[in-house]
Amino acid sequence: MKTVIALCLLLAVTSAEYVVKNEENLQQFRRECATELKVPAEHIEQFRKWQFPNDSVTQCYLKCVFEKFGLFDAETGFNVEHIHQQLQGAEVAPPGDADHDDVIHDKIAACVDTNEQGSNACEWAYRGGVCFIKENLQLVKHSVKPQA
Repeated sequence: MKTVIALCLLLAVTSAEYVVKNEENLQQFRRECATELKVPAEHIEQFRKWQFPNDSVTQCYLKCVFEKFGLFDAETGFNVEHIHQQLQGAEVAPPGDADHDDVIHDKIAACVDTNEQGSNACEWAYRGGVCFIKENLQLVKHSVKPQA
């Protein structure tokens, strides 16, 4: 029984640690999702310009990218803490030690929901993601830039 409890605690600690991703990860995840979902070239061009039309292709593409980033789960939705850590990036010492009581955290929380609407996972991810990107595009872009 002690072994089971210790294993559960280890798993909880391990899963709670978020690794901040960079621009290289973003590009890799974008390629993987575009390939997996067979995203048309015209959509990819829009995505490169940070334009995300409200259609099923885009919705599922964003869900895929957010899942690969570790920011969204189809069952539980967005992880506000992970998003905040991603946005704070390596600028925080130690990395990932974001202040979850600040304005950025509030902006993130304002765009996520518990899917009261009962939307499918793609629509849910799209709704929260587009809200946050629209309100905080420069912060999002900055979070995946290479650190100097």
